[in-house]
Amino acid sequence: MNNTSQFHPDETMLLEFSAGTLATAPSICVSAHLHFCSKCRNQLLRLDQVGAQLMSEAKPLELEDDAFDAVMANLDNPEQAPAKSDVKVSRFPFSVDKLMKNNLVSQTWKRLSGSVDVARFETGQDEFEVALHKICAGGKTPKHDHQGLEYTVVLKGSFSDENAVYREGDFLIREPGDVHQPMGAQNGECICLSALSAPIKLTNPLGFLMKPWLRINPM
Repeated sequence: MNNTSQFHPDETMLLEFSAGTLATAPSICVSAHLHFCSKCRNQLLRLDQVGAQLMSEAKPLELEDDAFDAVMANLDNPEQAPAKSDVKVSRFPFSVDKLMKNNLVSQTWKRLSGSVDVARFETGQDEFEVALHKICAGGKTPKHDHQGLEYTVVLKGSFSDENAVYREGDFLIREPGDVHQPMGAQNGECICLSALSAPIKLTNPLGFLMKPWLRINPM
């Protein structure tokens, strides 16, 4: 896709993604952003090229005598590739589409508030809850703070808060102290991919009453 994003992961995150050292949950979010953003794809390509050059200059390691035989054995028994008729095109990024097909904990959306639904993923890690959040057209989320890191990528539609308007492909990072109240666009629902390391904290004095619904479940 062509670049339409205004908000991007920083170079450090892209460098870690290129090196394969970025944690699973943020890697899923970066991968989703790359689906939309040609600018970051080009930057990642440059980082990959630098990494390849460094690898070519590195001193080779000695391998076990049977390492080559083990590799060849795996090549002789590849996993069966899907038939062309089984491959379906999705408007979502590949990483999200794969999660939706294989690891969606619930096949139905669950109501989180009057305007927000959630569908959680199982990602094999225990640091972040990775989920889809859907804001109905014109819907407002409760005003809240963050108790940990939150990565968000807009997959469909748009939403806004006190700071800006966020559209498809935008990559956002929220930290403790970032208080805001997202609101979905009036012309259609907004779907976001998110990774939360801690539950949000409602600023409403009675927000503690919603604590049971705001728990996260990294998995």
